[in-house]
Amino acid sequence: MKRGLLYFRPDQVAALRMVVAFCVTFPFCLRQFAKIDKSRWKYIAVVGVFGSGLPAILFTTAQTRVNSSLAGMLNSLTPVFTLLIGAFFFRTRFSLMQILGVIAGFLGAAALVLINAQGNISSDAEFALLIVLATLFYGISVNTIKTHLGGINSFLISGFALMIVAIPYGIYLFSTDFVNRLATNPDAWLGFSFVATLAIMGTAVSNILYFQLVKIASPLFASAVTYLIPIVALMWGVADGETLNFLHIPAMIVILGGIALISYKKVGKVEFQKQEKPSE
Repeated sequence: MKRGLLYFRPDQVAALRMVVAFCVTFPFCLRQFAKIDKSRWKYIAVVGVFGSGLPAILFTTAQTRVNSSLAGMLNSLTPVFTLLIGAFFFRTRFSLMQILGVIAGFLGAAALVLINAQGNISSDAEFALLIVLATLFYGISVNTIKTHLGGINSFLISGFALMIVAIPYGIYLFSTDFVNRLATNPDAWLGFSFVATLAIMGTAVSNILYFQLVKIASPLFASAVTYLIPIVALMWGVADGETLNFLHIPAMIVILGGIALISYKKVGKVEFQKQEKPSE
């Protein structure tokens, strides 16, 4: 995302991301319209707008003034909003263990980001709030999928949700100077490749996997994968030659412990009745 922003405006990066992701997934959904009941389209629209469309522009705009460390920490608010929205608007019940898991996961992710950034997370507050708003929208999307789209293939949810946002985004994209940038700046094609990679792997493929996880698990557990993003980023950094701080280890353990608490399910005691010997 940050490398794409070197060549295109935030709104262009967001629009291009949605259009490319749509082009990748939609050909596989083209003949599947009949499988979607008319009553489900409004929920697919909610997933498209709140799960992809609005967060895309919020994140790209925020990344112009917010450093990656703060963005990573704020992105970890997704499970928090998933829990709150699920409890207040979808009547989802959560256990004390899950609530503690959300708190532990967020604290672990925040610690990991702060250690990695050496405490430097300064940025413009109003731009940081854009990421907070995006995580709120993610919470709406994930609860909608679990509550209203459980019986629909995750590939179809992703493809049709992207269709709803990609069409207006595409119209807007080609009304800007996007084509002119590609035509006049040879390096812009490198930026295009960065955004295309983000769209294919970070939107199209990840949406399909994420939506499937939401369907087979709980919305809270699925959103908890957000806590793993700082760990994955840290591992990429180590692979790229960065140093692993010994304080990273306990922070990662806290994150994994939080996810374990979120996925914890109390197993009830099973009682067996002694069978009576049949009378002869």
